[in-house]
Amino acid sequence: MTGLIKAQKQVEEYDKKYGWDNDRASHIVLHLTEELGEISRELLRHECYKNEEFSEKELAKEIIDLLYLTLKLANKFDINLEEEWGIMWERYDKKSNRK
Repeated sequence: MTGLIKAQKQVEEYDKKYGWDNDRASHIVLHLTEELGEISRELLRHECYKNEEFSEKELAKEIIDLLYLTLKLANKFDINLEEEWGIMWERYDKKSNRK
């Protein structure tokens, strides 16, 4: 089992364990948006826009939360992210306007 497939399976099992496998897609996206906001706040701290202490550990935690929710959304629609990752790279490789 490869990385993304294994991660998707872990999320699937975790969500089933706690009864979260029936969460609505719109609620998952709402949580994704919340996590992205938390990532943005850490980056503002990093760039000294906010007079608050930046934490790389906190940034990592928020990025992982975002990844978890992305995997959860893919599971909701039976999307194989491993396969889609390969397709994405094929598509990117064919783009000629990248420099």
